[in-house]
Amino acid sequence: MTAGLSERQSAKREKIAAAARKLFLELGYAGTSMDAVSAEASVSKQTLYTYFPAKVDLLRAILDAEVNIVAIGEIAPPEPHSLAELRAMLLNFSSRFTQTLLHPDSVAVVRLVLGEAFRIPELRGTLRQALPLRALHRIAAMLARADEAGLITVPDSDLAARMLLGPIMTYVAIDGFLSTESVVQPSADKLERMVDSFLIMVAVTP
Repeated sequence: MTAGLSERQSAKREKIAAAARKLFLELGYAGTSMDAVSAEASVSKQTLYTYFPAKVDLLRAILDAEVNIVAIGEIAPPEPHSLAELRAMLLNFSSRFTQTLLHPDSVAVVRLVLGEAFRIPELRGTLRQALPLRALHRIAAMLARADEAGLITVPDSDLAARMLLGPIMTYVAIDGFLSTESVVQPSADKLERMVDSFLIMVAVTP
């Protein structure tokens, strides 16, 4: 968390997290010590522990930073005023989500976290909250606003969000995190067909 930190403190925290990220990807989580992180970041151990009391906190911060790039944070999405506007919003989200999480650096970070999540129970909750749940809540909020505006019919916005996020996550998981080959980004055409098929399912019926 960076709330309440000064600009100088935030910069220091980011410097430490960047050093940890570099070492985690090079040496693995288990192979990286807090001593190594403090040395890489050129800070004292006291300073390191002030910002990150435990090594798992560093991993959480790195994952959170990776996901925040997608801009799926807590800011409420705007209310769409037409079906075309809603379509554009969903396409924009889908494109940002896949492009960011299927970037090689992001794939490496998530693979690292996945590898540790089964060994560190509290990390599983962090991963669940950072990736699928945050994206799910973001989409559900967009759909709920569209439903209120009478653009679509979604009695259950959470279920509707799962119907859209599920296909998107197949690209992120199958062609990204779990792929044994080069990461493949879904084409703009595929994302358009995915969103259009979803909108047909939730279209307002007389």
